[in-house]
Amino acid sequence: MKSYTHLPTNRALSKDKIYIRNRESGIQTSWPLHSHEGYEIYYFIEGVASYIIGDNIFQLLPGDMLIFEGQTLHRVNPDTEVPYVRSYINFLPSYLESLVPADLLDKLLTPFNNVNGKLIRWGAEEKEEIESIFTQIVWEREKEKTGHRFMVQAYLAQLLTHIYRKSREMDPALVVPNATQKEMYVHRILRFINDHYQENLSLDQIAGSLHLNKYYMCHCFKEVTGYTINVYLSKRRLDEAKKMLRTTDLPIGQISDQIGFNSPIHFSRLFKQHLGVSPQAYRNMNTNPDY
Repeated sequence: MKSYTHLPTNRALSKDKIYIRNRESGIQTSWPLHSHEGYEIYYFIEGVASYIIGDNIFQLLPGDMLIFEGQTLHRVNPDTEVPYVRSYINFLPSYLESLVPADLLDKLLTPFNNVNGKLIRWGAEEKEEIESIFTQIVWEREKEKTGHRFMVQAYLAQLLTHIYRKSREMDPALVVPNATQKEMYVHRILRFINDHYQENLSLDQIAGSLHLNKYYMCHCFKEVTGYTINVYLSKRRLDEAKKMLRTTDLPIGQISDQIGFNSPIHFSRLFKQHLGVSPQAYRNMNTNPDY
């Protein structure tokens, strides 16, 4: 499984500043770790699924919503033996700048500031209203009647207002609800990796730092995330490399050193293996406005 930047989302955001899917039910052969621009509102409607966002693992119930920054590595893990239905919206804050005053927009976006995502669990009546907003947004975009762009902006602002109000009422225990013992272990492992990925880590070092049996630690991590620890560690480093390649002019060798790779050659080989292009080619592509 690869970790990648979700290009359809980024292209849609570059063009329209919003990307939405309502009651999506398609099943993929794999669900890779990925990242993208903007913010995400993910609404779980039906099925059995867990969702990794940064350090957190969320066990989802129908009607749950996850909100997070798209640049945080995330991955859903649905049970493909049952229907899996979800809706989601990706958007850039600038999409609402013409409608929502800056001070209010800043406030409405504060629930997204949790680097590891935030869970919102809606009540029965609230679910109906949330699903109605998704339906109305899609209807406006499909029909393209007079004022449809304004209406989509207004519905999104309404949704963000509901999210902000609900987040202020929520029990803090909902941050990572109903975690099993294995998931709690994996949460600790994820946090350690995300805090120390720049270092020269080994499985023995991770296990020793967390006071876990190495073999049980590896078993739990693979069972819960679908990845080995070493593969996840590489993906975390490569995700940081992508950000640095897009946002800095640092030489490739210096980026390699800063994200914990032993050599630029190994870094470049692994980068191309996972993303299909060399680090320099990725940088060139992401500084091209037509990309």
